[in-house]
Amino acid sequence: MKPIQAETCVDAWLQGCDHLLLQEQDAWRDYNLVSEIANPLSLPADHRAVVETLSAFLVQRGGLPFSTVVNTIFPAQLYQRHGAVGVYERYVTDVLPQVLKHPDCSWGTYAQRILCRVDPDGTEFSPLKVLIAKLKSQLAISGTNRGTYELGMLDPVLDIPIYDPASSDRTRPNGGPCLSHISVKLTADHRLMLTGFYRSHYWIQRTLGNLFGLAHLQNFIAREAGLKLGPLVCHSSMAQLELSSKKWGTGQVRDLVARCHQARSMALAA
Repeated sequence: MKPIQAETCVDAWLQGCDHLLLQEQDAWRDYNLVSEIANPLSLPADHRAVVETLSAFLVQRGGLPFSTVVNTIFPAQLYQRHGAVGVYERYVTDVLPQVLKHPDCSWGTYAQRILCRVDPDGTEFSPLKVLIAKLKSQLAISGTNRGTYELGMLDPVLDIPIYDPASSDRTRPNGGPCLSHISVKLTADHRLMLTGFYRSHYWIQRTLGNLFGLAHLQNFIAREAGLKLGPLVCHSSMAQLELSSKKWGTGQVRDLVARCHQARSMALAA
C-alpha cells in the first residue's frame, strides 16, 4: 500500500505520478494507492498550470479534456450557474448528450447514474437527492448517525450502483465504470468526508479529473446538506501510468510528468 498525504488534488496526482514512475518492474503499475486530500477544491495558479499542461497533452492525442472527465462525475459548472435544481433537471438533457459523443464514454457517466435511476416499479428518482435528504434528516436529530451514507451497490433504491453487476458492467473487459463505490461520512464537528474506491485507475487519462470530479460532488453534498467540507480520500485499488501504442509511449509520459512539475515551478516563480 502507498499512502499519499496531500494538500490538494494536484499534489496527490503529482505524488502518484512520481511513485508510479519508480514501478518499472510492473509496467508503471502499483496497488492500493490511498490519497487523502485536505483541501480538495483548492486550485491555486501553480496547480492550474499543471491541469492545463495535462489537459493539452490529452486533447492533442485524442483523449478526454480535463473538464469533461470532471463532468463524468459531477457537472460543477452547471451547479455554479443554475444551482441544485439545474443539476437535477438539466444534466441529462444539456450535458450528458455532449459527453456521450466521445467513444470513451459510450457506457454512460457516473453523474448519470447518481442523478437519475429507475427503481424496481419503474419510478424515476435521484439517488443523490435521496442521500442528501437522508443526511438532512439525521442532522435534525440528536445522536446523528455518521456512517450510513453510501453511493454504491448496497441497495438499488437507496444507494447508487455505480458499478452495476446487473448490467453490461460485469461482462466489459476494459473501460466502463472504474469507480466502484463512494462512501460519505460525518466528522464530530459536522464536516463531510468523501471516499471514492476505484477498482482500476488510469493515472494519466483519468485520475486528476476524477479527483476534482469527486471534490465537486463532495462540495455539492456538503453545501446542500448545510455542512462544512472535510478531506477527500481516493483509494486506487490498481493504479497505472498507462501507455498507448497509438497515442503515447514511455518517453512522452516521462516528459509529461517533468513538464507538469516544471509548469508548477514556473507559475510559482512568476
